[in-house]
Amino acid sequence: MAVLTLALWLSSCAQWRGIANVAIPGGPGTGPGSYTVYVQMPDTLGLTPNSKVMVADVNVGQVREIRVRNWIATLTVDLQQSVRLPRNATAKIGQTSLLGTQHVELAAPPVNPSPQPLANGDTIDLKNSSAFPTTEQTLASIALLLRGGGVANLEVIQNEVYDIVNGRADQIRGLLGKLDTFTTKLDEQIDDITHAIDSADRLLAMAAAHNDTLTRALTELPPLVKYLSDSRGRVTDAVESLGRFSDVTQRTLGPARTSLHRDLVSLQRPLGQLVLASPYLVQALKVALTAPFDIDAIPKTFRGDYINISLDVDATLSALDNGLLTGTGVSGMLRALEQSWGRDPATMIPDVRFTPNPNNAPGGPLVERGQ
Repeated sequence: MAVLTLALWLSSCAQWRGIANVAIPGGPGTGPGSYTVYVQMPDTLGLTPNSKVMVADVNVGQVREIRVRNWIATLTVDLQQSVRLPRNATAKIGQTSLLGTQHVELAAPPVNPSPQPLANGDTIDLKNSSAFPTTEQTLASIALLLRGGGVANLEVIQNEVYDIVNGRADQIRGLLGKLDTFTTKLDEQIDDITHAIDSADRLLAMAAAHNDTLTRALTELPPLVKYLSDSRGRVTDAVESLGRFSDVTQRTLGPARTSLHRDLVSLQRPLGQLVLASPYLVQALKVALTAPFDIDAIPKTFRGDYINISLDVDATLSALDNGLLTGTGVSGMLRALEQSWGRDPATMIPDVRFTPNPNNAPGGPLVERGQ
């Protein structure tokens, strides 16, 4: 009766795939505190459920199930509670021995391990999964090397190397010496090479910053090149015309070369004198257009419709006599008249005042010296 019940149970199980798929009770990863993770694999090879899961060659769990999820082979792996791995751990399918079973090898990544631990329900992505070469792949590679690879050409390579080296020891020794000198000089200039590389990097960074400008230039340059190509005939004619002009110039200036040289030498003398007179010439140019007034004094002298100027005026009778009657028959009459009024021309000066506006100028009286 028990055998019949077992047979009915087995026949009703739709997922029965053989005795290898039956979970082994009491194995690693089935105890209290164990947790489950999922591993995506590019190829499961010969891996089966109940396969070992190892960390550092220690059995820490087992593969409970193999399924296809979103067209990717996914392993359901049960791990012991004591297993501590980063969340970005790697997974590889390896082989226990040459003819042994396959297992899953979990390990921390060699660089940049995640600070978060691998927890229950996490998935090791496909990018972190791979497989060690299988025995079949290794034997196939060896067979390809021995039968269809380059082993047969090793003797040919050896003979060719011998022909190259034989009788050329001095040349090879000299070449090695030059290579040693070259590497030494290269090592001495490592700072310059580094500086050149850094400069090139900065140049490329500047070019990248002006990428739009360079793109626009490269876009607009082809029409310019096409225009120059179409104008090639005109450019050629211009060059030929310039050559003819040079020939005419040579024929014209050739006979007059001696006279032209003499004239240029003679011109150096007046130019030298002009250089010596340059400080005075600059000052004279200020008066050339505004004589007799200096050009810098024009804004200060002419204010509107009147001239701003300061004068000393002597309108005494003795001054008029000296200026108008000297040499005539009545010379000295005005001086005598002034002296008859009791004024001595030798002690009198005019009272002259300055004002910006002539309309406001006072008619000041004469004052005696010393007052």
